[in-house]
Amino acid sequence: MKLSEVKGSDRVERDGEFSSIAVMPRWRIGALLPIIGTDQIAMLSKGNFRGCVITTKDLLPKVPVNIGAIVSEHPVEALYDIHNALVKGSVFYAPTPENQIDGSADIHPTAIIASKGVRIGKDCIIGPKASILEGSIIEKNVIIGPGTVIGSEDPLLFRKGSGSERVLSAGGVLLREDVEIHANCNISRGIFGDSTVIGAGVKFDNLVCIGQNTKIGDRSFLAACASIGSDVVMGKEVWVGPNSTVSSGVTIGDNGYVTIGAVVVEDVRPNQKVSGNYAIDHDRFIEFLRKIR
Repeated sequence: MKLSEVKGSDRVERDGEFSSIAVMPRWRIGALLPIIGTDQIAMLSKGNFRGCVITTKDLLPKVPVNIGAIVSEHPVEALYDIHNALVKGSVFYAPTPENQIDGSADIHPTAIIASKGVRIGKDCIIGPKASILEGSIIEKNVIIGPGTVIGSEDPLLFRKGSGSERVLSAGGVLLREDVEIHANCNISRGIFGDSTVIGAGVKFDNLVCIGQNTKIGDRSFLAACASIGSDVVMGKEVWVGPNSTVSSGVTIGDNGYVTIGAVVVEDVRPNQKVSGNYAIDHDRFIEFLRKIR
């Protein structure tokens, strides 16, 4: 889509084409991005970005001339406004398909299945009062526990005028095969056409919450009451302990280990164990405890 085809009050300074919408730091070639700082412009230049941006009048001269640009006093809010208009227009994002539910799936009579946009594979079990909402794809041998919600709308708001508006979801949730999710968990669907992805063989305990666009690698385990923000990337065989919190945008490498009650606000290296609030390397945390006792 061309910027000149986007309806809105923001000025198109340089026309260009984009094929997706994203926000920093997660971006891709061909995306429409909000840019609010020179550090973000440097990231685009370093990554040979091709796409379009929404930025301020002051930052526009620093944006490479080959990148399409809209000028706005509030780039992030302008992006969400454009995204919402595209969702409602049903042109930019793919249309919602009809349901595909395998006959071998065991779905409890009290479970709620959206009327469209749901795919459930072979030998899945959907428990009592579970909700499988639009945009959810569930591969074979998946177990969904009682009261769990798959594909909820992320409660993301942005300011508009004197009020606020919710960012509409245009993505989904993908549960790979052999995933097991216990009772009263929540997995938010992606917003910008992407999916929140739970890898093969992942296990959730009760009351786990997963934010939009998060990717969890194969055979990871999340204990009870773990809370994972949006746009988190976890590698394979990651362990997240009970009552732990992982902040949005964090990356956890393969075999990362987050101990009980940790609050993770920085990336975790592969095979690293972190503890504490805010979480640091586990050995440093234990050394600190010894010093103060």
